[in-house]
Amino acid sequence: MTTNERKCQSGVIETLQSLIVAFVLAMVFRGFVVEGFVIPTGSMAPTLLGQHLLKHSDQTGQDFPVGFDPRRSVSPDKFSDPLLGRNIPLSMSEAKKLEPRAGDRVVVLKTLFPFFGPERFDVVVFKNPTDTQGLSANYIKRLIGLPGETLWIADGDIFAKRGDDAFVIQRKPEHVQRALWMRVSDSDAIPTDMLALSRPWRGPPWTGNPQSAWNYENRMWVCNTSEPSSLVWDQNKIHIDDWSSYNMLMPKQRQKPVSDIRVSATITPESEKITASFTLQAIGHQFQWLLSNDSSSLVVRTLSGELVQKVEFDCTCFENNIPTRVEFWHADQMMSLYIDGERIGTLLYNFSPEERLRFAANVVDSVPIEDIATRSGKDAKLTLQFDGSPLAITRLQVDRDLYYRSSPLPSIATKNPTASGNESLVKAGTPAFGTYPKLAVLGKDQFMMAGDNSAYSLDGRLWGNPDEFVATQIDDAPFVVHRNLLIGKAWSVYWPAALIDFGIPVIPDFGRIRFIR
Repeated sequence: MTTNERKCQSGVIETLQSLIVAFVLAMVFRGFVVEGFVIPTGSMAPTLLGQHLLKHSDQTGQDFPVGFDPRRSVSPDKFSDPLLGRNIPLSMSEAKKLEPRAGDRVVVLKTLFPFFGPERFDVVVFKNPTDTQGLSANYIKRLIGLPGETLWIADGDIFAKRGDDAFVIQRKPEHVQRALWMRVSDSDAIPTDMLALSRPWRGPPWTGNPQSAWNYENRMWVCNTSEPSSLVWDQNKIHIDDWSSYNMLMPKQRQKPVSDIRVSATITPESEKITASFTLQAIGHQFQWLLSNDSSSLVVRTLSGELVQKVEFDCTCFENNIPTRVEFWHADQMMSLYIDGERIGTLLYNFSPEERLRFAANVVDSVPIEDIATRSGKDAKLTLQFDGSPLAITRLQVDRDLYYRSSPLPSIATKNPTASGNESLVKAGTPAFGTYPKLAVLGKDQFMMAGDNSAYSLDGRLWGNPDEFVATQIDDAPFVVHRNLLIGKAWSVYWPAALIDFGIPVIPDFGRIRFIR
């Protein structure tokens, strides 16, 4: 063998050795550090998207994802522009366009949980306790319950306690809450060509009072008086409930009114003497944000006007002809006021889950709680009020929060055998796990998970019995996720919503690369 042949053979061996070492390191890294997962369904929408269509409205210029299953036929008349109203169809050319996009691909941190336990409202990847060996072996949901807790889902929110303590509302961190607001209305979203609409647009969902003082033109509300005036939300034009445009191709369900709402606007007054307020009537109470340049306050009153709580604070809210961005937040039994992105004031109130249900349903104490445990509340009433100066309002937006449903158990909850003693807990048609009277009592290594798209998520409220492997080897309790089934925390979307071409997701939507909140 010549010297050149020996060098060539040595080079091949070294290359093979390098490839083997690189492969081993990659497998170790994938197995113990991070791993990529693809989102197959829309149970976490709109936070994470499964296979979907990205629809475009020629009227408002908005793009929005719609969940898509290629096995189902799609009727073009089901597509509408969510910001104009659910009855305003998209153009026929857009509605007929079916260009599927793949589900988001996410990076999962697998090394985090052995050192730091998962926290409430983390998005977590775990082994599906009902089907650890099947095609749906890996699930991704939001963590809502921690070991040792008792959970009660009431009127869409999460309450928890430990031992004999009282139930306490569980509030999302600000960065999570900001990521979860879902747009309901936007004053910038108006039809660009009324004549092209197949149905008449009924106008923006706000009504000026008195009408003579208000004008809506060029995406701007203008008030021409310094006398008291208001904008009132019209639920008949756009309903504030748990409907999501992502689900517009899904079978219809009865929607649930939502009271966790954010209203934000840019206000430009002609005088510093202006006073402004926002009133939200919901959960049997009036929640008021009162703003002036002397003092401002957050107030909770009964419907009869009796004061329940009040927080006052100093702030200079408005200047002559200077735009000011205000945000009125009501979420997880917390009121917040933001001025130009900075939180100025907060008021926390603490209804128990039973009080919350009674206030929402407007029923007295003599009605048994089990009779109202799965009822939804009344429609919220929204009013913006002004006094002291003419003004202009732009970017007037309304958003709503997640709403965790109290749905009855489906028959699929019993596809796996029910352990002795759990027969009444896992019975089709009975209340969801975590709703009264079936409160979620979690053991020392048990977690509860729920999907952000609660209306169409088979999650810890509903999935029922574990499969044979989990029941015999890990934990036979239904509805819960044992610590040994956790894989890791979903960290970021690295290959978002790729356009599918020849069956391959080839063109990702790079503008949606993001951290997962």
